[in-house]
Amino acid sequence: MLLGHQYVVNEYAYMDKEKGFGVVDNCVFAGMLIISAVIGLYISCKGSKSPEEFLMGNRSLKPLPVSMSLITSYVSAIGIIGYSGEVYANGLQISTLALGCSLAIIFSFYFILPVLYSLKLTSINEYIELRFKSKRLRFVIFLLSIPKGLAANGIGLYAPTIALSSVTNLSTLNSIFILGIICTLYSSFGGIKAVIWTDVFQFSVIIIGLMTVVGVGCAQNGGVIETLHIASEGGRLEMFDMSLSPFVRHTFLNIMALGFFVQLRMYSSDQVYIQRICTVKSVKNARR
Repeated sequence: MLLGHQYVVNEYAYMDKEKGFGVVDNCVFAGMLIISAVIGLYISCKGSKSPEEFLMGNRSLKPLPVSMSLITSYVSAIGIIGYSGEVYANGLQISTLALGCSLAIIFSFYFILPVLYSLKLTSINEYIELRFKSKRLRFVIFLLSIPKGLAANGIGLYAPTIALSSVTNLSTLNSIFILGIICTLYSSFGGIKAVIWTDVFQFSVIIIGLMTVVGVGCAQNGGVIETLHIASEGGRLEMFDMSLSPFVRHTFLNIMALGFFVQLRMYSSDQVYIQRICTVKSVKNARR
């Protein structure tokens, strides 16, 4: 994925400055940041300050916004840039990741979620203490998760700022500060409700943006059929490479396995996902 990300970044690096953000683009960009911050401040003023509401939304949220929030958390900026770059560079084989992800969600649906939800956890690390009767082990797991979180969020924040600095007058450092401050504000003031409803808003923007990119791209290529024809001639549409060789970059089986284990980790032990899932009223809603 990082190789694919490099391809896309290189495209941005050579972009003519005349193709950068105009007045409308800057207004849309600023509006998205302002709306995200306002959602957090509004929920902060409207809601109570109890820990249960701040951290878990009183476990009263609906499945649909939580689902949209989960998708937004998974489809990060680095994912959009990285996966599209990976397909551009090496083909569509990586898309079979979705099959492995589906299997992981089904596994979690039946075997993991009923256990975790019934415990009414706030932090996934609480399960470690309950299961192994050890506060020290819980603390060690917490410490180990900090570097992973810092690295993942750091890369996730850095990747989109490279693209932004290519089309705006903002430097990479300024972009990092602006995005980081906005995200910190709505998260720390509004709690989990603000995070989820901001994700719902950002999900809508992402979908509209991706559909627009696909539509414009296909139109510029002469239509969907012509676009697929060009991709096919370039060897980008192969999805069922059944090779068992460990030296092949991507195959059907290893990408399915990748999707399964990555998604299983998310839906069984990742605080970002488990906390959101447990904000609904019942295990039935959590499964939905």
